[in-house]
Amino acid sequence: MNTEKPNKTNKRVKNSLVLSGLIGTAGLFVAKLLGLLYSIPLSSILASDALMSYYGTSYMIYSYILNVFTAGIPFAISTIVAKYTVLDDNKSLKKIRTMSIRLLRLMGLLGMIVLIFLSGWIAYAIVPGEDTHIMTTCLCILAAALFFVPILSAYRGFWQGRKEMGEYAFTQVFEQLIRVGFLLTAAYLIVYVFHMDRTYALYAAVVSTSIAAAAAIIQIYFFDKKNFKEIKDKAAVQKTMSVRNEELLHELLILAVPYLLSAVIGYCDQIYYSILLPIGLRMHGYDGATNDVILSAFNYVGNKLTSIPQILAPGFIAALIPHVTESMTKHDYKRVSRMIVECIGIVFFIGSAASLCIAIYSEDIYHILFYTSNPEVSAQVVKWVALDGFMGTICPVTSMLSISLGMQKKVLKRQLIDAVIRGILMIPLTVLIGYQGAIIASLIGGTYLLIANVNGLQKQFHIDGKRMMIHLAKIMIALASMAIACYALKFIGLDGGVGASKWIALGKFAVNIILCLLVYIGVSQLLHIPEDLFHRRFSSMIKAKIKHQA
Repeated sequence: MNTEKPNKTNKRVKNSLVLSGLIGTAGLFVAKLLGLLYSIPLSSILASDALMSYYGTSYMIYSYILNVFTAGIPFAISTIVAKYTVLDDNKSLKKIRTMSIRLLRLMGLLGMIVLIFLSGWIAYAIVPGEDTHIMTTCLCILAAALFFVPILSAYRGFWQGRKEMGEYAFTQVFEQLIRVGFLLTAAYLIVYVFHMDRTYALYAAVVSTSIAAAAAIIQIYFFDKKNFKEIKDKAAVQKTMSVRNEELLHELLILAVPYLLSAVIGYCDQIYYSILLPIGLRMHGYDGATNDVILSAFNYVGNKLTSIPQILAPGFIAALIPHVTESMTKHDYKRVSRMIVECIGIVFFIGSAASLCIAIYSEDIYHILFYTSNPEVSAQVVKWVALDGFMGTICPVTSMLSISLGMQKKVLKRQLIDAVIRGILMIPLTVLIGYQGAIIASLIGGTYLLIANVNGLQKQFHIDGKRMMIHLAKIMIALASMAIACYALKFIGLDGGVGASKWIALGKFAVNIILCLLVYIGVSQLLHIPEDLFHRRFSSMIKAKIKHQA
């Protein structure tokens, strides 16, 4: 069997930031796309703005608790693994792997206990009424996932540091497939076969997270068992001594704490939208039904849609850390500067287009795919959420990039200012002008953070600011062309947001979005954006792919 081509391809991927970043992002994209697709039938099964709101909000609380106890540690594992891989210290790599799994298992256990303990108080703050027990139950069920997911993250972080982005992508997709399969099957049986209350379908959807994480641990364990043998064999013949356990743990924690604090502060909007937003909406004067519609659009549909462009952040960060660590270890600062410009440009190119599409097609998406008792309000909420979604795509990339390049204290200070701005402004602006105020508060804080991060990178690594601005200006022209094409097509009747038949609307929507994306790609090609960012034209990539398949 000829393994030369696969090995050559794998080596090329490992050595390329763009390729490894796109592969990592592709895996997350497929996982998020599956998450979006399952939310469509789940929305129909739950058939309640309130239950959808509880589902989305409980997941945002769970995600934040997960960040508090584990975020940053997988990135630190990746960084330290990349470093000792460059140094060819396989004895230390063996210790790092064992240490990482034990550390994250402990942190996950602590997170599970904390969420169970706080579940009643959190639920009452969000849903102060007779349905408080539903939210409490959702949070307690999700607490179990806080034990399994960190263990999975330990394995992923280790192999991410080894630049095994193919496995990193595959395990994301595998986990989501298990989750979606169990979730939809269980929810369907509960409602349509056993005719139980739809609340139990909500509980089944929530418990699927733990089941999927456990299955993914089994999958990546077998990958680890097969591929770790090479490291063990090299460690057996290594003549130099490994680094002491205490020193490795200290190094790991020193790396993890900035990432951890960055995630805790940077993702504070999950808590703000879960707790502060409902308080502001009630004080503004919305009735209970409208509150449920808005929160469902924010924390369920809006969160699902904006998570698609936001996967660019973890996807590229996952790929970026081993490359940056390698370049910094070798003192190759020119390559670091080039990577900064490319990474920000690629994320802006893809993320801005996805966010703009979410805003433009919000009416189409709701009309065709999701349940809501108030389509007009829901669609308008998603338009606003799309703006915040783009900021949530680009800011984490610049923050994590800056941290990986040694600017931890400055980034944490900026993120803290951003969090304070959002926290102080969210309730007053929501009370004053409605749900739009929550997004405006987030945009004000996010804009400050983005400008401060880019300015800091410019000063530290002398990145080519002129080149970056030219990239962004070209992308803005392509975005404007796509938006004009979209509204022109809607004007002549290709509008998926209207009409009685959802199938006809789906056909119109599909034609509209395909043509608009072709406009975006075509204008980008004319402006040489692919050559600037990917170092190849789209046409060359397609021809190469066809030739490879042939």
